[in-house]
Amino acid sequence: MAKKTTFWQGWLMDNPLTEDPNDFTLKVKAGNMVTTEDIAKALQAEGSEFQLETLIDILNRGDRIIRNKLLAGYSVGTGVFYAYPSVSGVWRDKNETFDEKRHKVGVNFQLSATMREGVKQIGVEVLGVSSAGPEISSVTDTWTGELNGLLTPDEVASVKGRNIQLAGEQENESGLRFIRVDDNSVVEVDMRRLTVNNPSALSFRIPKLSPGDYWLELTTRYSKGALTKEPRTTRFEKVLNVPANEENAGA
Repeated sequence: MAKKTTFWQGWLMDNPLTEDPNDFTLKVKAGNMVTTEDIAKALQAEGSEFQLETLIDILNRGDRIIRNKLLAGYSVGTGVFYAYPSVSGVWRDKNETFDEKRHKVGVNFQLSATMREGVKQIGVEVLGVSSAGPEISSVTDTWTGELNGLLTPDEVASVKGRNIQLAGEQENESGLRFIRVDDNSVVEVDMRRLTVNNPSALSFRIPKLSPGDYWLELTTRYSKGALTKEPRTTRFEKVLNVPANEENAGA
């Protein structure tokens, strides 16, 4: 067994898949997402003589080349991952053509050997049971059935979690919003489009978001049937994406 040199901390949370009150899953207490600019600054700290803007440009160019190679059907290997083009779904006979309704184009990722060895050195420190604050566990686009991934503007999203019921005495004490990753611009969800609002589930119509990557953020004063003194905000840990070619898929 590999020696543990780094420890991830995490909180125990109720397991949403069972009704056993003593059954938990662990949510890693992750730090803020590292951006391209953060990586460029880290390279400078290691002694790179390039200007920050130059490093950011180089990293962005590298990302673009990786994207373009994958989109062209190549596999890509880096020091962090291997990526492979894939098409899922079933062909019912040899003459059937590609059908976007039943077949899905995607990319599969696999850890590199260096990352696999690094993961063996990770230990876990359990911090205890999570507090009763709001927690988003999943987001489903009901138009496509996509879980924790793509969003279809002007269609319905189904959110699962704990203590996520929107409640507050003032308008700004509860709500849902999408925050664009690249510029932090905010698009509020129209609460008139909220069709399900209970402690473990929400359903609402997705705003007319422009293509891009988004965080989903929730604010509420709800806690186990009562109102907390102050609003509490949680952010879904996974980035959600509105693809350019699906912007009006539900129109």
